Amino acid sequence: MLDSQEPPKSFLQKLQERAAASRFFTVSVLLHVILILMGGSVVLFKRMSEPPDFSSSEGLVSSEVNAAPPPEEKMEVQEQMVAPTPTLSAPSLSAITTSAAAPTFQVAQAVAVVKVAQTDAMSEALKHVSAPKGLSGSASGAFGRRGGQARVAAIMEKGGKKESEEAVLKGLKWLVEHQNPDGSWGGAYQGAMTGFAMLTFLGHNELPNSPDYGPTVEKGLNWLLENGKKNDGRMNMAGAFDQPGTYAHAIATYALGEYYGMTKDERAADLFKKAVAYIVAGQGPDGGWMYAYDKSESDTSVSCWQIQALKAAHLSGLNMDGVDGALDKAMLNLKRVQADDGSFGYRKPAPGSYSLTGAGVLCTYFWKQEKDKSVNKGIEFMMKETDKGHPLDYHHETADLYCWYYNTQACLMVGGGAWTKWNSRFQEQIYKNQNPDGSWPPLAGKSPGGELQRDPEGVGPVYRTCLCVLMLEVFYRYSPTLR
Repeated sequence: MLDSQEPPKSFLQKLQERAAASRFFTVSVLLHVILILMGGSVVLFKRMSEPPDFSSSEGLVSSEVNAAPPPEEKMEVQEQMVAPTPTLSAPSLSAITTSAAAPTFQVAQAVAVVKVAQTDAMSEALKHVSAPKGLSGSASGAFGRRGGQARVAAIMEKGGKKESEEAVLKGLKWLVEHQNPDGSWGGAYQGAMTGFAMLTFLGHNELPNSPDYGPTVEKGLNWLLENGKKNDGRMNMAGAFDQPGTYAHAIATYALGEYYGMTKDERAADLFKKAVAYIVAGQGPDGGWMYAYDKSESDTSVSCWQIQALKAAHLSGLNMDGVDGALDKAMLNLKRVQADDGSFGYRKPAPGSYSLTGAGVLCTYFWKQEKDKSVNKGIEFMMKETDKGHPLDYHHETADLYCWYYNTQACLMVGGGAWTKWNSRFQEQIYKNQNPDGSWPPLAGKSPGGELQRDPEGVGPVYRTCLCVLMLEVFYRYSPTLR
């Protein structure tokens, strides 16, 4: 039957017929989609991989004039502590500053700067900190923390305060104003006082090329060089050594050694070698030193200044004969005068002796760099006595800046709980008792620290100011590792 109707088709058959009828359109759509995707991918790849077009004549200027600036990257906050160079009036007391300009002599390369987190107490002062001007850096090694960013890092790492650094600047300013016209300091004891003052400036990384303090340092250096040469290397500036002259020679030699170690200035080398030779030759049989280098017995106070001068000689790189051997021998004498309770005596063991224990600990650690039994016992004794009968109080009858000078350095070098405890007390006692003019007042009448600590006039203010400035510079004067 030709006119009969076809049976109804299923849904699947209808779908297959429609797909066959539109197959050419579907293929066309798929091809266009593929082409569009491929073209877009090429454009995106080129924009992501090709560098921007910079104009060589105008520096880093994009050729896309109206392009929006890229968003700033969020970076981890790490204080680099470098700010624009401050405009200071010799010097500003509202900022921690660094003074140095292009040297005319060799300066050792700086050590790497340690990045530390900024504290609220220091934040305002750090805005004005700049790196040394014109130098390749501060001296390296033991002196590498004294200037620029390294100094600021050391202050914050070791718990220094802005007020302490401001007190240092006021003290240095006072010393500038009280330098003698010939470049020395003091009326009496000029060799010792000039050595002390020079140590304070060197401790702050101030050299003859420093913008604020350069002339002062240059005059002081010239006085040491000229008078030391006149006296054939005797830095007490006399023809022979007497009791105070033994101290003066070591202190001035110490300053000359630090200066050479920081600068390698050959003007100081020969004189420094001569001065050191007197110390090596003057050592006694037991390893200590005595007044006038007479070798009859040994005095711990005298000996510790000789040790500090010899340590500067060791760090100088001049490799002088006898220096290391003398330091090794000096350790035997320090052990000789230490009592079982950890204290260090004056000329023999004296249990309960407080005033020279910090000196003994510092000089033992200064050379050996070991926290051995004698160092640990000395620190323990010192901390107990500070709590018991020798409080850190500027107005107490037992206050002793000479003792505190050593204790401060000893505690920082040894570190740990001793430094945390000492540092929490000594800073405020020093900077809060500074005179408005930048010097420090006399101690109480019963102070055991010697007449210069009690003398309101003459050499007394110079001596006290130097000791206090050196204490407040402790955070950066030396790296705790000195070898």
